[in-house]
Amino acid sequence: MAFRNVFVYPRYPENLERLYSLAYNLWSTWNYEAIRLFYRVDASLFQKVKHNPVKLLMSLSQERIDELAHDDGFLFELERVWENYQEYMSHTEAGEAGKADGLTAGDVIAYFSMEFGLHECIPIYGGGLGILAGDFLKAASDMALPIIGVGLIYRFGYFTQRVNLDGLQEELFLEFDNHLIPVHEVRDAQGEAAYIDMTLGGEPLKVKLWEIQVGRTRLILLDTDIEDNPADFRDITRELYVADREKRLQQEVVLGIGGVMALERLDIHPTIYHINEGHSALLAIARLKQLTRDRKLSLSEAKALIRASTVFTTHTPVTAGNESFKMPLVKQYLESEAEALGLSFEELAEYGLFGENEEVFWLPAVAIRFATHVNGVSKLHGEVSRQMWAELFPGLQTREIPISHVTNGVHRSWLSQPFTELLNRHVGPTYIYCAKSRGLSDKVTHIPDEEIWEAHRKNKQNLVTFVRRKLAVDLAAKGFIQRRIENLTRLLNPEYMTVVYARRFAKYKRATLILRDKERLAKILTNSSKPVQLLFAGKAHPADKAGKEMIREVIHFARDYRLEDRVIFLEDYDVDIARHLAWGADVWLNTPIRPNEASGTSGMKAAINGVLNLSVLDGWWPEAYDGENGWAITAGQFYEQSELQEVAEANQIYDLLEAVITEMYYDRSEVGIPTQWVEMMRRSIATACSGFNMNRVLAEYTRKYYIPAKQQVHSLSANDFEPLRKAMQGQGALLNSWDKVTIRDLSTTADRKDRVCQGEKVEVHCMVDFHGAPADAFGVELYLSQNNIDEFTVIPMTGGEMQGHSRSYACSFDIVEHGLLTMNVRLRPADPILRDSHPELIKWAQ
Repeated sequence: MAFRNVFVYPRYPENLERLYSLAYNLWSTWNYEAIRLFYRVDASLFQKVKHNPVKLLMSLSQERIDELAHDDGFLFELERVWENYQEYMSHTEAGEAGKADGLTAGDVIAYFSMEFGLHECIPIYGGGLGILAGDFLKAASDMALPIIGVGLIYRFGYFTQRVNLDGLQEELFLEFDNHLIPVHEVRDAQGEAAYIDMTLGGEPLKVKLWEIQVGRTRLILLDTDIEDNPADFRDITRELYVADREKRLQQEVVLGIGGVMALERLDIHPTIYHINEGHSALLAIARLKQLTRDRKLSLSEAKALIRASTVFTTHTPVTAGNESFKMPLVKQYLESEAEALGLSFEELAEYGLFGENEEVFWLPAVAIRFATHVNGVSKLHGEVSRQMWAELFPGLQTREIPISHVTNGVHRSWLSQPFTELLNRHVGPTYIYCAKSRGLSDKVTHIPDEEIWEAHRKNKQNLVTFVRRKLAVDLAAKGFIQRRIENLTRLLNPEYMTVVYARRFAKYKRATLILRDKERLAKILTNSSKPVQLLFAGKAHPADKAGKEMIREVIHFARDYRLEDRVIFLEDYDVDIARHLAWGADVWLNTPIRPNEASGTSGMKAAINGVLNLSVLDGWWPEAYDGENGWAITAGQFYEQSELQEVAEANQIYDLLEAVITEMYYDRSEVGIPTQWVEMMRRSIATACSGFNMNRVLAEYTRKYYIPAKQQVHSLSANDFEPLRKAMQGQGALLNSWDKVTIRDLSTTADRKDRVCQGEKVEVHCMVDFHGAPADAFGVELYLSQNNIDEFTVIPMTGGEMQGHSRSYACSFDIVEHGLLTMNVRLRPADPILRDSHPELIKWAQ
């Protein structure tokens, strides 16, 4: 007997319809007036449902609904919030992105990501990557940028963390109901639920589409958990980062290929595709099919157009941490895609090859091969990425590998209410629409000490209250008796200096570095005149035994040294916990093995709230640290052995805590304000708010990638792709003759001098033998760098008359600086379209 399920929504009085509308737009989860409105509906229930406005309204009694409908004060506040919402939704000023400097509403940017961290009630995120993606969509809304998110919706989301009495992490998978979160089914013009039909491993798969409204930005989510699919396909979107490798590949096929199909189904035609980490790289395969089928482009033409219109952001600075699969498994799911393109699987598989092992398929390699615009997420990470993926650019010097960086930032929703009000008063509320608030640093400088300190004290008291309440719930769930719960929930003292470590527990992040000398740490924590308390939070991946052991070590340290009132581990790290920790900490501790942290946005969230970072110079911190806005852990850089590095860095942490940080924190003025500490808070706020906000990030993506990509696409597409087709017509001749062409007789005027001085002009000459190849198809250029720094110069060389099969080339330059001068001549395709399509075609003079 088959039953049909229909979710029935409550009927609201007409004067509360706006409340329902607010609940379904995530703007209401980061606007403090809207949040306060939902607290007014039912404060205890709102906390119980994890600040989920939809579940709150669905859980109300009819009696309470009627009360609200007749509460003039509530209706007045609802009207005020609604006007604020309407003003936000209609705001057209795009700030410093300048309507994105040329992007129109029709220039859609499709932003693909495996996870989106938008709010604690929508558990489709696992960590920093997802939070970054969520902030990205929120900032796109602030700045009126035409970005649409594409991802998956998971039945269980990421796992729920529980820690047993022995300190071991256990994973629970708790199902959530899509009808009780701010998400709705996508419906077509006829009112029917929208689906796509695709093939997965030769079998039919039906995918349902959902949508989340993130301010003015849409997020489209794909769902395979529907009755039309067999059980093993329904499980594809069961959980985020599933350990089963085949299931993971299925997810990434659905995300990449299915995501492109979903946009097509919704009549959305992006100008630019942005791949956020390698999980969605297979969208390139879907686009190859789309362009060859619909636009009748050849494979080479389609690839060139895809490269021009694709941005790839890599987040992982360790090769092994990037997504890869064994080739037989990939063949099972991509062989039919290859056939549809007229390719053998082996030909398609070449897009994913990297390294010596040809039995492994790398998704980031696919993304890089199909993207002209590639970036890391900090300056240091950009350098690491160029070295890591250098093999994909044979012939290029590492410094010129086309992988740049856009340092991450955080959305203003991570700014606590006290500091939001502070900036609104002293800077002005319009900064929320801007990439960089002009004069923000100067205005922050003039905020009085007592106002900064009072805002921080409010945050810290809120943190203590939050932790005590959470511990009471967690301990009750573990079966603790009431008296024991009452004793343990009196933990934390808002007057004690509080150090927080909150992030994923993974070996390279070294959560337990601070525990290396437990005796010394215990003395620091229990110092009678300068007491310190430690808060830890974070999940280890279910398969990461080392990460789980770190959690156990923290808990056993607190227990063994009788420090349970000073060292606390908070279970089930999520957005809500992260929010309170980033607001209420005094010191934010970060101890990764450099350079293994790509960015580290949690430190930015803390910094905008005046929390001082104590961090290894990794990720964003080398760009932000100025010696007066926090502290740098640097002692390990003098050692090559990891053991010695850890000893040195742990000792430096202890030294700083004992002699510098606690001294400064407890050094109070006559009115009880730590003046020097507050000055550092002020610099932290100014640094992070002006340079590491997400609006600045989007403005930078727009300037560096989106607008150039749009211009490239328009250029290639002009006159029914005439420039693209013309360039590709010359590709065959170029490739066929590439091996024949050689450079000889390279000489410079510097070669004949014993002493070359700064300010001199150097002339460079060479001959190129073409052996019948079309000379105009090749460009000859001088590569020049000085003193082994990252900057380099490329100077086009001018060709002379053909002499048989050869031509002479020459150029000159002035020596600007003294020091080591490095130069050589090389050949590249003359056509910029072919040069971009074939970055591997470089031939240097021998």
